[in-house]
Amino acid sequence: MIKIFKRTYLALMVCILSGMLCGCGAKDPLPSWNDASVNKQAIIDFVESVTDKKSDNFVPVEERIATFDMDGTIVVEKKVWLELAVAVYRIDNELSDDKELVAEKDQLLEYITMDPEPAETGKLIIDVTGKAFKGMSQEDFVAYMNRFMQEEKPDFPGLAYKDCFYKPMLELIQYLQDNDFTVYIVSGSERGVIWGAASEAVGLPRSQMIGGDITLIAENEGSTSVGSGHSIFEPEDALIRDLDFTQRSVNMDKVFNIFHQIGIRPILACGNTDGDFSMLNYAKYNPDHAGLALLINHDDDVREYQYNIGERAEWDALAEQYGWNVISMKDEFDIIFLKDAEKVTE
Repeated sequence: MIKIFKRTYLALMVCILSGMLCGCGAKDPLPSWNDASVNKQAIIDFVESVTDKKSDNFVPVEERIATFDMDGTIVVEKKVWLELAVAVYRIDNELSDDKELVAEKDQLLEYITMDPEPAETGKLIIDVTGKAFKGMSQEDFVAYMNRFMQEEKPDFPGLAYKDCFYKPMLELIQYLQDNDFTVYIVSGSERGVIWGAASEAVGLPRSQMIGGDITLIAENEGSTSVGSGHSIFEPEDALIRDLDFTQRSVNMDKVFNIFHQIGIRPILACGNTDGDFSMLNYAKYNPDHAGLALLINHDDDVREYQYNIGERAEWDALAEQYGWNVISMKDEFDIIFLKDAEKVTE
């Protein structure tokens, strides 16, 4: 009996050690993804391939770059995206005496519900989001944005904006980082919005969060500085927000920003709208390495929102043409947000 027990114990220990060595029974890196998800397995296969030194697709650590859009890709963007949501919040709560700005805000909220949106919608977005914070220092704005993330999202009672990040996507970002990827957010939102909104949830440094840039001026710009004709940033100066953008980060501009600010072409990119298509192809067709492009399909009108319906057929055709992987939120995400929430239905 003792010998049988010893043999059984030794066999058990061998199984445990073998499992540890071969990785059998390893923790699921993407637990909020449905196990039947084809894309979940495709992502894991891709990561294992580019990190295996014996693989023909092996990619050195310094070239393992991944880029993610923000709004609608890692965080909810409906009914209004964060950049507009925070501006609306400030106008309603702190700038309600500015009747002209309030009227512009109300007009914009009406326009973005139309399909197609009126031509002046883009200008109104810049006007409303710019005027809401004109004259505030950029650091104060980032702090304001961070505080705003604690506010409740009106269409999801009990859910703060900070809880509206997609759990499956944060798991994907963490999985990539665990495998020595350097992850960047490359968003159409203004850079300060990203810094204030995503730093806590995603845990990336500012240098890895790229967006559009609002014009900044030195607080005392135009005042007399030491030495005639010199422009000097004085010790007490701060960088103050103006109205216009110095550069945007949508469509082809995302590719330009990746090239200029990262300097290394990504091997993985993820987005959710046509503003991300160029970034997807920039990663997918990396000339030096195998690339993976992921396109989120918002097709869950119960747990999140269903949209881009009119463009779906065209986008699916482009995905097939270029080899992008289309991810169904409805079918592939077991969990959507960081906390359970029920959407208010109209």
